[in-house]
Amino acid sequence: MMKKTVVGLVIAGAALLGASPASAAFESYSPEGKAGSWSQKNDTQVAVKIHSRGTKAYANYYRTTDSNDYYTLWNKSGIKGNTTYSGIGGKVTDLRTCNSQQGWDPCSDWEIAG
Repeated sequence: MMKKTVVGLVIAGAALLGASPASAAFESYSPEGKAGSWSQKNDTQVAVKIHSRGTKAYANYYRTTDSNDYYTLWNKSGIKGNTTYSGIGGKVTDLRTCNSQQGWDPCSDWEIAG
């Protein structure tokens, strides 16, 4: 009986090691952590989530398909926990998150894929 339990744990542990990580390839948080963005689906999609009620935010990101111009994904909901998603496209290589404010938008540093 003990032998079966140990074997089961070893098999389960090996399966977990081979699984894809739950965390994003890279992520970014706006100043004061009011919003966050991350890449997902093998870095082919971006998501922006609101962490503080009333916040409007966006992510800027570059893709391998067009390295000269960045894309912008908005989340203007102002609803804590709301997430918006980009379409799936070329691999995301650079990412930052910004709080949308009138006149000046504070942004995180760029996160660059290694």
